[in-house]
Amino acid sequence: MPGKWDWLKDELRASGLAGAAPLVLRFISGRLRGPDDLLKCALCPNMCRHACPVSIVDGSETTSPAGKARVALLIREGRLKPTRENASPLYACLSCNACSVWCPFGFSVTDLLRPVREKAADGGMVFEEFKEVFKNLEEHGYVYGKPGDRIQGAHSGDVLYLGGCTLREKYPGLGAKATRVLERLGYQPFSIDEACCGIPAYNLGNTSLFKKLAMDQAGRINSSRAKTVVASCPSCVYAYRVLYPEHGVKIKPEVYHMAEFLEGRVSGLKGRGRVVLHDPCKLALNLGRPQVLRSILSGVEGLEAREPRRSGRETFCCGYGGSAVPRLNSELAHRVALERGRELAEEAETIVTACPTCKLAFESNGFKALDIVELLNSLMEEGECSR
Repeated sequence: MPGKWDWLKDELRASGLAGAAPLVLRFISGRLRGPDDLLKCALCPNMCRHACPVSIVDGSETTSPAGKARVALLIREGRLKPTRENASPLYACLSCNACSVWCPFGFSVTDLLRPVREKAADGGMVFEEFKEVFKNLEEHGYVYGKPGDRIQGAHSGDVLYLGGCTLREKYPGLGAKATRVLERLGYQPFSIDEACCGIPAYNLGNTSLFKKLAMDQAGRINSSRAKTVVASCPSCVYAYRVLYPEHGVKIKPEVYHMAEFLEGRVSGLKGRGRVVLHDPCKLALNLGRPQVLRSILSGVEGLEAREPRRSGRETFCCGYGGSAVPRLNSELAHRVALERGRELAEEAETIVTACPTCKLAFESNGFKALDIVELLNSLMEEGECSR
């Protein structure tokens, strides 16, 4: 993908000002960033609209990236009351950060909207659809309510495995497969009675609840005395590695997403057929690992891993990200999932991803999806049977 500033460099070069390019770029990326970033986004002619899944599917100016910023600006400045109708565009965001890839200033609309969401929540404007989530997190530390059994496994070992809320609730068998993959690679995975990382509360504007959950989960992880943490949910990993430190919460062990940990550790596998890769937003964009899935599968002999039109840093959200859209507008989430699922289905019947929420989005809308550990576990079992 061309660099976002290549057009400016070309213009300066054509004008005989190539030597000024570094100074101009420092000025734009430095001095122009500040407390009025929301205003700059609101005044932008929607240069990232073509990459926003909500904007593409919904087609509304109000839910376009700059449109959401304009609504947020009006609410922030007191020009618009944060009623349900007025504030809804603040939550028409999947937190995928596709906007930041194309924004000349590197802005994330998600990050620009969050302070206004917090202000609305502090002022008592909490959507009914969010209240149950907050209640579950407050009372049980688990987004789905009272949690079931923890992921089965040993109580001590050399790698702490964390599944996350969606995996525990929707795909408990996936956690067992993840631990088997780690065992086959020579590790001793173990589990704890994990709680929610808190990112749903963070996404929905309840920062105080997020901090409470972060302290609780960090305490559980640190008390385990693990030196390495491996998690299947990229949103959890983003919370542990980025959001926790930003809020003064420290996790002592090194934290990896499962795909990151597997990269370079899997070899000698044989497969067959064709799959298509879906890069989860949090893994490809927020954690900066857009190539990790293809890196793992490049070493699987006989398996053809196809690329969709939008992949890597230009990936397209599954539709179930960000906590808000699936709860406030399930029909919109469904349409985004169909948009992405149909694109992937053009390349192969089976989607391979690395996020339980992405898997849920695709399977809930009629597509066949495998988490990377499901595929690897199956290939490892086949390899053992053929020996």
